[in-house]
Amino acid sequence: MSSEVAELERAVTGPPTDWRQVMLSKVVRIITDGISSADLAALPEIHHYSLPAFDERAGPEVVPGEAIKSNKTVVPDDCVLFSKLNPRIPRIWRVRGDAPSHSYCSTEFWPLVAQGSGIDLDYLTQYLSSAAFLGHRDITPSSSTNSHQRVDRKAFERFEFALPPLDEQRRIAEVLRSVDEAIAATNAVATSMLCASKTMRHELLNVAPDGTTNDLPPGWTVASLERLARIERGKFSIRPRNDPRYFGGSTPFIQTGDITAAGDYITRHTQTLNELGVGVSRVFAAGTIMTTIAANIGDFAIASYQVACPDSVVGIEANADVDPFWLYSVLTCFKAALDRAATQNAQKNINLQTLRPLQVPVPPPALMIELAETLAAAAGGALHTKASATNLTAMKQSLMADLLSGRVRIPA
Repeated sequence: MSSEVAELERAVTGPPTDWRQVMLSKVVRIITDGISSADLAALPEIHHYSLPAFDERAGPEVVPGEAIKSNKTVVPDDCVLFSKLNPRIPRIWRVRGDAPSHSYCSTEFWPLVAQGSGIDLDYLTQYLSSAAFLGHRDITPSSSTNSHQRVDRKAFERFEFALPPLDEQRRIAEVLRSVDEAIAATNAVATSMLCASKTMRHELLNVAPDGTTNDLPPGWTVASLERLARIERGKFSIRPRNDPRYFGGSTPFIQTGDITAAGDYITRHTQTLNELGVGVSRVFAAGTIMTTIAANIGDFAIASYQVACPDSVVGIEANADVDPFWLYSVLTCFKAALDRAATQNAQKNINLQTLRPLQVPVPPPALMIELAETLAAAAGGALHTKASATNLTAMKQSLMADLLSGRVRIPA
């Protein structure tokens, strides 16, 4: 039988015949040993595996025991920490036999230890983070809209999946771990490049990290932001499609969460106006600098296309004699100052009167263009590296689907 036919048969009939069908409860056990906040307070130092620490990829937090105000779960020396909270956001933390003494985790984590010798925990880590598992209706019901959904323990323990032989588990885990390492290394390079790009902006644009203006070279001036650009809040309302003021169709509608400090250009959006069923009375052209007056204070991005937005998003349209990327670059240097100027109600916010008088150091016109080109090249290199990490992540998802289903096998 040809390899192509064998591959087709596997796709039709399911996993390879030497893989066994198992329930999670038969190969792993959930550890429930806990410690009270009162007992933690007696410890001078603990290692806390928290959800924020996982998200920051910084390892467990090392804090005094008295700083912990809620009960925790003991972290075994060799385990997989699986977050039962919001399973659409995979938080699976592999502790490879190196948990320090006095290690505890949030009760949102289930510490999983192997039962018997038939499961490789590195393989389990990969499987639990796969779309095949996290996207399964028994783990993440597709109809749920609850932002604090938790995995049902009984459904988790009863979950059945095809498990390869132990040596194949290890080979699969090794391949996927090597991709993870490549992604992490590429992301680290991208982060370093973005940090260097931001430092370069402060130095070249004569704005100190605290938002104050440095001593300016000859030929530079200072101008308020409202002299350099038109500043307007977004505006939308429900309008009939035959209303002459209606803008709709495929115009992207961006929201505060689409504007972050992660990159220069807005390359994603929530929905289009047609999808939302709304019209707008104001749209912003491609090249408009976008920021928010609530949440993400001091983050800026440039619209890659014509966009509409709610009134919590501000469009800054550079004047004809002002280079948009230069203005974007200099505005990013004021993040700390804008954050300090924000008022705190239910959340931090600023208003247009905070933005309009912002004092911006302005170089001579020719230098402005040169600076914009230099900064765009530096930012472009960082974003290209970031895109490489994104592509690797997409490649890994495809590879996981093949390896974890047995459609592709790794020879011994």
